[in-house]
Amino acid sequence: MPTPWLKRIRSTGQLTVYNKAGAWAVAVDSALAKFSTLGLGVKLQTGKEEKSANVVVKLSDGSETYQYYGDTATAQFNASIMHGQTSTLADQKKNEIFFAVIFLPGKVRNVTPEQKELIIIHELIHACGLDGGLGNGTHDKNQDHDIEGIMVANMKVDGKGLIEYMPMKNAKAMPPIRVGTQTLCKLRGIWSTDGCKE
Repeated sequence: MPTPWLKRIRSTGQLTVYNKAGAWAVAVDSALAKFSTLGLGVKLQTGKEEKSANVVVKLSDGSETYQYYGDTATAQFNASIMHGQTSTLADQKKNEIFFAVIFLPGKVRNVTPEQKELIIIHELIHACGLDGGLGNGTHDKNQDHDIEGIMVANMKVDGKGLIEYMPMKNAKAMPPIRVGTQTLCKLRGIWSTDGCKE
């Protein structure tokens, strides 16, 4: 079960994203442009101020915290391999997200621009609400993952891109980005009336 954003934010149909990703900044800008072509029900706009952004994207050493108006988002991951971590902050009474921070792997080496974009888009989807939220307020980060496409938990390098660790027959490396049905349905269910029936 995904975690929705606060209703007042959700009603706008968009999130503002502040890019402070250093060496990954160009890939973040490119990923934001590509995200808007995926038809996920939510638009992402570049934010001009960090304090007013809904989502902040930054490089990380894998172990750090990010303070947001008295709340703390935490990163704890291996920043030397190709994956990031998204931490969402939610109103405990409403179980709705009010802020997200994406921590990108600041220690990874030999990563192509295409691979960076794929990692970023995967994390942006988490930030939009597929954060592993469960109805009881706990999280299971693997429960929002499809068995194919951009949200697969385990991917491997294939040329300049990435492919599922156990790809479906005839699957090609991304990009172009493939979005699985479960991902599409769940995100559209949060952000529009165009969700899928279970």
